[in-house]
Amino acid sequence: MKKTLLASALVLSLCLPATAETVHQTLRGTAAYKGDGSDAVESGLMETKVVDNAKVARIKGSMNQWGYVTYWIGQRTPPGTATVRIRVYNTGEPVAGYSLYLSGGPNDAYGKVAIPDGAAANSFVDINIPVALAKEWSGIVLKKITKDELPGPWIESVSVILE
Repeated sequence: MKKTLLASALVLSLCLPATAETVHQTLRGTAAYKGDGSDAVESGLMETKVVDNAKVARIKGSMNQWGYVTYWIGQRTPPGTATVRIRVYNTGEPVAGYSLYLSGGPNDAYGKVAIPDGAAANSFVDINIPVALAKEWSGIVLKKITKDELPGPWIESVSVILE
């Protein structure tokens, strides 16, 4: 019986798809820039705090609808598919709506920066947004899509994951 279970487990494990992730580059949440190229934290557009020994940053509620910040990736991302992973600290409080765009990409958003349903409050959570572009790119744009005066989520890091 044990041999049959072991053989079954081995066969099933061979059938599972194996995907390996490669972190292309990671930036701290505090590394955002304003549209004019100035530092978003230093200019007062974003605020920071430390949570569990991690410095996090969020866009203040005063950001107007369609306002944005940009994260510039120093190493250009190759053409093709990738995942932008935004690691946020979920306080459980409401946040403004933001969408993700790529600098030099289409004018359509790749996805919303939304805390997944059921994510535990007062914990870190990953928001994964798949992207695809037929040319190299190096800028991630977070654009406010709501008219409210809520702040954005607390961002710990922004990563590009290659598959």
